[in-house]
Amino acid sequence: MRYHKAINISRPEADYIVHTGTRSLNELTVISHHEHWYDVRLLTEKEVHAFLADLMRTDLAMLEAGCITLQ
Repeated sequence: MRYHKAINISRPEADYIVHTGTRSLNELTVISHHEHWYDVRLLTEKEVHAFLADLMRTDLAMLEAGCITLQ
């Protein structure tokens, strides 16, 4: 996956960010993906879309390799 400014954070940190209503460069503050939480407040909308696309490409590659299954 390409380098992104999204920061890997813990669930309690994500909850705090969501509940405090902090400012963001885009409409999102936190993204949850497979029990991983990411602070995306410093990403522009374009960067958020690129980050999400990379997460989905990684999932697809793992799915094709048989490392994960659909639930």
